[in-house]
Amino acid sequence: MTSMPVATTQQDDWWIATLADLRGDMDALVDDFVARLRAVGSGYEDVSEADVRSTARETLTLLITELRGEPIPPALADLPHRLGVRRARQGVDRDRLLEAVRLDYRVLWAGLTRVVAPADARLLVDHAEVVLSTVEDYIGEVQVAFLNEREILALDTRANETRAFARLLAAERPEEVAADVARELGVAADAEYEVILVPSASAAEARRLVSAIQHTRSRFLVWDFDDGVLFVRPRAEVLASHPLAATRGVVVDEIAGFAGVADAARLAHRLVPYAPAGRLSDEHELWPPVAAAALAPLLPGLSAAALGGLESVSPGDRERIIGTFLAYCESGSVKQTAEAGFVHRNTVVNRLRTFHDLTGMDPTVPRDAARALIALADASGETSSSL
Repeated sequence: MTSMPVATTQQDDWWIATLADLRGDMDALVDDFVARLRAVGSGYEDVSEADVRSTARETLTLLITELRGEPIPPALADLPHRLGVRRARQGVDRDRLLEAVRLDYRVLWAGLTRVVAPADARLLVDHAEVVLSTVEDYIGEVQVAFLNEREILALDTRANETRAFARLLAAERPEEVAADVARELGVAADAEYEVILVPSASAAEARRLVSAIQHTRSRFLVWDFDDGVLFVRPRAEVLASHPLAATRGVVVDEIAGFAGVADAARLAHRLVPYAPAGRLSDEHELWPPVAAAALAPLLPGLSAAALGGLESVSPGDRERIIGTFLAYCESGSVKQTAEAGFVHRNTVVNRLRTFHDLTGMDPTVPRDAARALIALADASGETSSSL
C-alpha cells in the first residue's frame, strides 16, 4: 500500500519530463502536422501555410501545457474559440476542420514515441488515454466555436441576401437594379431563372427539402411572404426530378435574366391559390382554373351547361372519359395519350368520341377543348390527367 504513492510520483515525474522533451521537439511536431494535413487532401486551400504552422504550434503548445498540468498562458486561453471562429470565416468545411484537429493526437503520439526510450514504452501506453481525452476536449471546444460562428455568418448572409432581394422585389423598374442585386447575391444577372412559390401550409416541408441541397450549386435564394415562401434559383431542366416536385406550389420558369424574377414572383402569387395539392404546378397548366374563376361571375352555370351530358354515364366511366380528355390535351396526340395511359389507341379514340357526344365539345377542335378545360376546372377546382 505504501509503494503506490512512490510509484505514482515516479510516473508523474517521468511524464512531466517526457512532455518537456516533447515540447523541445516542437519544430518537428509542427512539420509533422503540416505534412499530415497535406496528405489529407483538399479543404484548406484558402488557409495560408503560415496560418497552419502558427496554429499548429499554438495548439500543440496548449495541449502539452494541459498534459503537464501547468497554468494556461493568457495568450492561449481562448485558442479553441479563436481557431473555430477563424476557420468558419475562412470557409473550411466542418468535417475537414475536425479531421485536421484530430491530427493533433497522431502528431503528439508520434512525437512521444520518438522521445520515449523503448524501456519506457509501457509507461507511455499508460498515458494514452489522458492524451486522447485532452485532445478530444480541445476538439469539442473548437467545434462549438466553429458551429456558433457559422450560424452567425449564415444569419448575416441571410440578412444581406434579404436586403438585396427586397430591393429587386420592391423596384418599380427591376431591370435598373437587377445587375447590382445579382452581384450582391453572387448570381448571374443574365442566366435563366425559376421562381417557386409555396403556400404557408407547405412551407415547413419545402424548407426541409431545400435545406438538403443548399450547399450545392443548385442552392435556392429564399424569401418569406406572409402567405408563403419564395424559392429562386437558376432554372432546372427537369421538373419531375425537382426537390419540390411533390410539394404544393407554383413554378414560373424560363425567366430570361434576374430582372424578370420580380414579375415572376408576382405572377406566382396570383397563381398559387389555384395550384392543386400534392405537387408542383407550372404556370401553363393553371390557366384553365384561373380562366374559370375569372369567367364565373360573367357566365354563371358554365360548367353545368357544358358538362351536364357526362352525368348520364356511371362515375367510373365519367372519370375515365374525363381523364383521357385531359391527358389528350397535354399532347394533342392519340398515340402519346395511349402510351401514357397504357391503353390501346382505339380506347383513346372511343373515349374522346364519347366526350364529344356527351358534351357537344370536340377535343380535337382547339376552341371546344379550351371551353371544356375551363368548364372542368370550374367544376372541380383543378385538372387531373389520370387515365
